[in-house]
Amino acid sequence: MNLFRFYYEKKIFGRFCGTLVFMITFVNIIVAQVGQVARIEGSPFPSSLMPDTLFNIIDANFNESELFTISTLQGLLAKDKPMIYRDHGAGYSYWIKDIKDNYPVIVDDRFSTDFDGLISKFKNRISGYILCNLHDNSSNTAISICGLLNAIAITPDKVGLMQNLGITMTRDVRLYDESWAFNNYKDQFSTKIISYQKEGKDLFLNDYSVFSNAFHFFDNIGSYITNQAFSRMDDNSVMLGWGDDEYQTVELASKNSVLVNAADWVLNLSTLSNFNAETRQQNHLNTVVSEENMHTVCFLMTDGDNVQWLLNDFAIHQNWYDSPDRGKVDLGWTISPALCELAPTALKYLYDRSSDSENGRDYFVAGPSGVGYFFPEKYPALESMTSQLNDYMKKSDLNIVNVIADNGNLEPIKPYLDQDAVDGIFLYTYSDNYIGLHGSIQWYNGKPVIGGRFALWDGVYSPQSLASVLNGMPTDPKLSGGYSLIPVHVWSANVSDVRTCVSLLNSNVRVVAPDEFVQLIKANLGDQPTASENLVEAGSGEIKLSQNYPNPASGSTTIGYYLPERAGNVSVSVYNMNGQLIKNLTASAETAGWHTFDLSTLDFKPGVYVYKLNVDGNFSSLTKSMMVR
Repeated sequence: MNLFRFYYEKKIFGRFCGTLVFMITFVNIIVAQVGQVARIEGSPFPSSLMPDTLFNIIDANFNESELFTISTLQGLLAKDKPMIYRDHGAGYSYWIKDIKDNYPVIVDDRFSTDFDGLISKFKNRISGYILCNLHDNSSNTAISICGLLNAIAITPDKVGLMQNLGITMTRDVRLYDESWAFNNYKDQFSTKIISYQKEGKDLFLNDYSVFSNAFHFFDNIGSYITNQAFSRMDDNSVMLGWGDDEYQTVELASKNSVLVNAADWVLNLSTLSNFNAETRQQNHLNTVVSEENMHTVCFLMTDGDNVQWLLNDFAIHQNWYDSPDRGKVDLGWTISPALCELAPTALKYLYDRSSDSENGRDYFVAGPSGVGYFFPEKYPALESMTSQLNDYMKKSDLNIVNVIADNGNLEPIKPYLDQDAVDGIFLYTYSDNYIGLHGSIQWYNGKPVIGGRFALWDGVYSPQSLASVLNGMPTDPKLSGGYSLIPVHVWSANVSDVRTCVSLLNSNVRVVAPDEFVQLIKANLGDQPTASENLVEAGSGEIKLSQNYPNPASGSTTIGYYLPERAGNVSVSVYNMNGQLIKNLTASAETAGWHTFDLSTLDFKPGVYVYKLNVDGNFSSLTKSMMVR
């Protein structure tokens, strides 16, 4: 580290580093010149020069008004080269320490408690100030036009300081809202980045909005200004922030071919996005071994598209990446490929600390649903988006995509599978707790599209009830029913819950990481034709279950099943999510063909149930989940 500092201070090594050490060599990536930041060709994310000195601001030492102004100054300076970093605690303390220790950047603390001194140092770099209130429409208005007018945003209590420093007022927007900003400046706002951010969160994301000249606003999702703001955006542009309703926000963005990166509590993007770092996973698996009489399970943590979570608590919280149980079970993590350009040093930090041992491997999966969150069925520019995603997959070293769709149709997913960087898809349906496809496996281009089967999710399955269900699943690796993809809902379940579930599994149930899961499915199932709409599960002896029943059901349902030959007595055992038997129903011997089992005699309460079909004779039992609303 001392050698790094010596060369940097002599102004030699930093420039050499910018040209050679941080070169990125993927196809379709624009290679950086001295000090510049590499971007995918056509990237929506703006860039400037890599920082050489960062003035570290300790958030706890400043009030909200001061942090608001500092962030707008941070965004303005970053247009040339980042100069400011806000240490807000949590993950942000890790990222600045990592930068200080591993990159040719001087971290300077001289203004860590000095607001007046910071503004004074950079007063000649700005054209003036925009006067607004804090936490109302005028603060969003000021943020929106700061980058356009090269001005910082201040609140009334800082006017005296501005006068003392000789900084003049550019505009007073205290009586204006975002509609005024849109109507007067819409032609100057970025068509690549848009910030959909509530006024009460105006201490967050604002540096990046200023840096990118984004329209920074909030209004009802159905309002005229919201629809006008989204409709002017380029295909495959990015919305940062978040809305009141997840579905409505993502749907509106999708219809306008806009990707969503949840970022409403994010900081420092104008700084973190202006680094180069080699983002390579550590734990690629070269070979897989198939085991007979074994059910194979893959656990995948949800919500990796959430940029603000990844940069705030994800790396330090014991529920997630800092869990004492991580590394003691094979586990999949979703992560946004956008992080390779929005915060590459943080992505490298996470990759470099992934677990790889006999007890447990971490493996990362892209999504949802690509560079950002969207519904592919509603996204007009899907082909160009997936083509660009292919480059992001290579840059961030990912080969599986988790997609959240509005429905489970294969047709909208095909453009993903045309990409050479994509080995397979983990497909969730937005409703039904991501398990509306009940573990079905479809094929296109020799690549599997694998549906979530059961979910480790509060109100759906507990670790105990999930283990009970998995222990009853088919153990034939040549059948699609021999594999279970398990979404782990990160807001109601954690790594320790996964380990608890795994500890309760029988010896004929194995847990693998996502890459091994996909490779085993390819090796054992091959490029099989997609099953007909009626047949989604098959067990030993070719018993089949029909999906032609209400799921979610509304109080009663009928199970359809197929027998290839005459069989003995048929029974159905119904369990609640805690694994408790509710009812065991039987029928007389059946002939070959399709039959139904009426469950209308059961008084279902809303919730998730599991039923097991048992047939006398040389047949294996089949297990399936059912949701009742």
